[in-house]
Amino acid sequence: MSSSSPDENRLRLRAVLDAQFAVIVAVLLIAAAVGGALVYTTHVDPGTETRERTVSSFTVETAYNHSAEVTEPNSVFQIGTVLDDRTTYFTRIAPELDVAVETTYAAASASDVDVRFDSVLVIRNVGEDGNVVYWSEREPLASETVSDVDPGGTATASFALNSSAVDATAAEIEEELGASPGETETFVVTDVAVEGTINGEPTSYARTVRLGIDHGGDTYTVSDPGVRSDTSDRTETVTVDQSYGPLRSIGGPLLFVVGLAGAGALVYARREREFALTPAERDYLSYRDDRSEFAEWITTFRLPASVHERPEAEAESLRDLVDFAIDNDTGVVEDPETGAYHAVAGDFVYTYRPPSPPSVDALSEGEDGDGPAVDDLTAADGAVGAEDVDARDGDGADVDVDGDGADAEATRTDAAGDDDAGSDDANRE
Repeated sequence: MSSSSPDENRLRLRAVLDAQFAVIVAVLLIAAAVGGALVYTTHVDPGTETRERTVSSFTVETAYNHSAEVTEPNSVFQIGTVLDDRTTYFTRIAPELDVAVETTYAAASASDVDVRFDSVLVIRNVGEDGNVVYWSEREPLASETVSDVDPGGTATASFALNSSAVDATAAEIEEELGASPGETETFVVTDVAVEGTINGEPTSYARTVRLGIDHGGDTYTVSDPGVRSDTSDRTETVTVDQSYGPLRSIGGPLLFVVGLAGAGALVYARREREFALTPAERDYLSYRDDRSEFAEWITTFRLPASVHERPEAEAESLRDLVDFAIDNDTGVVEDPETGAYHAVAGDFVYTYRPPSPPSVDALSEGEDGDGPAVDDLTAADGAVGAEDVDARDGDGADVDVDGDGADAEATRTDAAGDDDAGSDDANRE
């Protein structure tokens, strides 16, 4: 009897709805109000918002291409072989580095676009942190302008670097100064400028790229920066209707319907008194609460018949019986057949008979529902046992009571018959 039945769960739900009716209805109405507000602001008047919209886009990419032609005989490379896009080149067999700066751009439309390149060789001596420059030498390499470059087209400027000559220039400067306090570095700086009418607007773009060259005597190393890309977007501010995701678009109407329908259903059920518990239902829930709370104090087995020969005291509740048992250092026993609870102490047996589940009581009522059922009568008077039947029967015959009223009537008939028989016997005597 410790597990909850569906009927008990329904009773507890009714009890909660009855006790917290106002709070639950208030929550549902608030949910309906929130849902209604979401429906209005999402589907009726979503409002507007300002957004930045990209009207046009302009992208410029710049990169270095470099190579060196083999000009001296050797056992590995044939003369005229072009070594391109390498990290390291050989100074003795391919001393001259050919460099090309290439720039391309992407745009929806363009006209009169010119691309200008200005490349300079820089040789300088700097401190370890690179912030202190002890000396610097700049040598122009190439200045070139490419006109009328179309979108997607490529503008190119080329120049050559003789690694041996660059190395000799750096050594000559150091010798003239008589000291080299820092580290000497060599690199090429190219200023790229793009001008013209792009995407219907006058546009100017400028960027500086750098190609590093490190001389190591018999070899020189090129530090290629790779492709350098810049994108410029032209935007405008537009006003659009606000848009919402499916959570708000669907959740708002759902919350409104559920909140309103739920509140209406609860109010109707409350008016029809479907939540209010009867005294019998409250007593049953109180008993079930006590049974769950004091489960560890209760054991289940059948007491011997001799125990029931003792005088019996009735407890008002299971809690009272358990408290009595604890005070008298005895246990509470649940009879598996009758469902009654007993505590034996001294010359008495203390008993608590739990109420039947309300659903069972309802099924046990007569068809018209006006009077108590037979089971209720037997429960009130104590179960009709063999001893009661024997006392009324007179001949010791057992009469079974199954709760449908027929056996009770048979018992009363037999008892009356026995009384009549006894009277006849007395008359004959």
